[in-house]
Amino acid sequence: MAIQISTPQELNNIRNNLTVDYELANDIDMSSIPNFTPIGNTKSQFTGSLDGKGYKIKNLTINTSTGYFGLFALIINASTTIKNVGIENCKIHGSNINWGGSIVGQLNGGTIENCYTTGEISGQYMIGGIVGQFINGIVKNCYSNVKVSGVTRIGGLVGYSSSTNCKIENSYSTGHVTSTGVLGGLIGEGASTVTNSFWDIKTSGVSISAGGIGKTTEEMKIQSTYTNWDFISTWGINGDYPYLQVFGVPIPPAKIGNVDVKSYVNNFFSNLEKSIKLTKQVNVSIPPIVSDSKRYTATSRIVPTYLSQLETNAIQSHRTVRSSTNIVTTFINPISAIVERKAKTYHNLLAYVSPVQANIDVLIPLNNNVVNAYTSVIYNPSMATYSENISQLDVINNPSFVEVIKVDPFVKTLI
Repeated sequence: MAIQISTPQELNNIRNNLTVDYELANDIDMSSIPNFTPIGNTKSQFTGSLDGKGYKIKNLTINTSTGYFGLFALIINASTTIKNVGIENCKIHGSNINWGGSIVGQLNGGTIENCYTTGEISGQYMIGGIVGQFINGIVKNCYSNVKVSGVTRIGGLVGYSSSTNCKIENSYSTGHVTSTGVLGGLIGEGASTVTNSFWDIKTSGVSISAGGIGKTTEEMKIQSTYTNWDFISTWGINGDYPYLQVFGVPIPPAKIGNVDVKSYVNNFFSNLEKSIKLTKQVNVSIPPIVSDSKRYTATSRIVPTYLSQLETNAIQSHRTVRSSTNIVTTFINPISAIVERKAKTYHNLLAYVSPVQANIDVLIPLNNNVVNAYTSVIYNPSMATYSENISQLDVINNPSFVEVIKVDPFVKTLI
């Protein structure tokens, strides 16, 4: 089972285990690693595989003075496969050194397929857009749009191929190639077996190559140029260079131009609404019609455009300016009033106090003697007070109490 790679550090850690299979889980931006060291070296090469799954490695930067440089330094295993990987906006530079490619410095066995690269790469000898030195293996269904420069054996796709065991199939290059020595639009120098592969003569600035067929930019953007290519499941083309379907349909850059568009608008119908006032001002207004036309194209072509009639609903308000004096009759219904009347009345307030009832319980031992006694009742009169406008009755009620005092020979009771 392949190990998934989702971060720059995980991609960098492939060097710690060069024998297993890996796959990308998402696009990886390598900006956080300012100077990436190529994976593997002359003593320990990558022998696993990498499946990009249609994801991209972006902003890969390499500055080195050690030979064999690229994402991978060397691949020498026949079963190793690098596929479905896009390398975008790479900046790879070897200082006076050899064997450099954006994917691999030297390919001596194995397969690179369904891959593409963009950016720039430079070095001394055997520098290519995808492979620097090609000794053995297969490169198929790949393209490079890399600016390649060096001293000699410089190619848009491959710098140098050493034998016919180097197979290049259904691939192309559009990057600019410069060299003070030997160079080629697709392959800088060497012998290889090239099938249905092309380079753009104009964008590369090179009219020669050790393999492949040179085409104009216009021809490179026509499907009929690419004989026996699989445009059903592998490649796609849409008025531009072919693209690999595994990465999705590319969005072409927007171009600014003048497009004549005829617009048809049906008659306007207005509804008049008037509000009668003493002074009236009526305006007639039609909202502006805004037409927004956008056109995206990857090439300069004459494209006839047809626009069906536009059905427009317009709602308009009309007012008429008129200065005049109008007689206005106003009817007012009878006014119904609810009057709440509150009156304050002064009355003589009477206070009534219920008679005081007292129960007298006398618990004394009585002899069979005749007891003469009398009851004395102290009655306090009630008093009522009032304050004006405040209905309040204050009653001072003196509590009654009973005190029994044994008197010889009589009983005195106070109430």
